[in-house]
Amino acid sequence: MPLAKIPRYTAIENELRSEIASGQHLIGKMLPSEAELCRRFQVSRFTIRQALRGLQADGIISRTQGAGSRVLRDTPASVYIQNYRSVPELTQFAEETQLELIKSENTILNSAVAERIGGTEGEVWFLMHGVRQILKDEPLAFVESYVPQHYGGLARELAIGTGPIYAGLANDIGEKVTRAEQETQALPAPNHIGAVFGIAEGSPMLCILRRYFSRSGLLIASFNWHRGGDGYIHRTYIELQSD
Repeated sequence: MPLAKIPRYTAIENELRSEIASGQHLIGKMLPSEAELCRRFQVSRFTIRQALRGLQADGIISRTQGAGSRVLRDTPASVYIQNYRSVPELTQFAEETQLELIKSENTILNSAVAERIGGTEGEVWFLMHGVRQILKDEPLAFVESYVPQHYGGLARELAIGTGPIYAGLANDIGEKVTRAEQETQALPAPNHIGAVFGIAEGSPMLCILRRYFSRSGLLIASFNWHRGGDGYIHRTYIELQSD
């Protein structure tokens, strides 16, 4: 019986993986650009990005929008690395992972949540629970997204699709995202979130709250819960101006 043919992006991923392991692409150095890889392998940019995502999922490379892919190691590691140098790179996590929507519901904001997301206690908001992962791999994050109730139906449709939800909301109302705010905390895992990761309630987790605003106000506020340890790296770049 003939062997099943593997997807083209998998073949490219395997070839780049072998080249990195053999030292052809050195640790700390940049891989060829997406355009160069497209020309080399005679494939589309989509196919190259799929190949690079596989390497990134194994922690072999890091990818930064506008800067390319850097070799981090020559053997796999179960780690996801998110880079920040500018506001557009906040979309990296949403664009490179898949959201599995678990449930959605209307919820009444209590005082604690209202204060964190910028709502009012007692207001009814639309709440979505989901898991972000790469190609049905182990969960990278448990996501709790709060959206003003009048955006609820649209937000749920966007959650089932691909890409960042906030961008779709802004596009639908004909406005641009004007501001993004982010808060990072180390918090104990609530029971329902710990169960998703197979860890005990109270285990340390990284909770990243992101709020996105348009001219009309808050579009969405999302709590992204990441497991502690070496499964997620949050990296920020800051360009310093010389005197």
